[in-house]
Amino acid sequence: MLPVCPSCIAQFRRCDAGWEKRELAAGTATGFSLFWYEGPLRQAVLQMKVQGEFQLARQLSSILAESVRSLPMDDAPLVLPVPRFGRQDPGHHFPCIASAAVSRELHGEWTTALVQKVRRTQLQTKVSDTARLTNVADAFAVPAEVRQRLCKRTIIIVDDVLTSGATICAMQEAVLEAGPNQCFYLTLARSRATIGLGF
Repeated sequence: MLPVCPSCIAQFRRCDAGWEKRELAAGTATGFSLFWYEGPLRQAVLQMKVQGEFQLARQLSSILAESVRSLPMDDAPLVLPVPRFGRQDPGHHFPCIASAAVSRELHGEWTTALVQKVRRTQLQTKVSDTARLTNVADAFAVPAEVRQRLCKRTIIIVDDVLTSGATICAMQEAVLEAGPNQCFYLTLARSRATIGLGF
């Protein structure tokens, strides 16, 4: 039995129609968010993150991966999950699970080895909207010895929920220093709080 029933999935409200350039509070980024972060989808994400329901994470990752089939892509992408600080288990981290599914769907590759989170940060959900922008500033880095693997590639940064855009923009800044052709973000959901905050 799947963790989320078809009737609940039918209540997930679609968000973006395709890749779109957005002016976020933390900067400018181009990407795609599949659903609005509300209702049954919000409940599913919280269950996945708080209770560690990783069968649910795999189901939601498959839904996200299927959605990218219709998105234009110039070449096979390099898919990068937003990393945690320190040691991480790819099988228990939604961005990793989703990156694997998305890379299979787009005939690309994914890895956790190219972008590092170089310092511990507070949970973004635990700080104010203003503090979100500085909490993850300079928190990500691409080691010099692997930058050539990102150069002239199409990069997709994967995370679960887009709210302020601070995490996406901080990781994007680190990735762009390596000289990719394109850099997109891909998230399962986007918060309507971005509308209320004006970004």
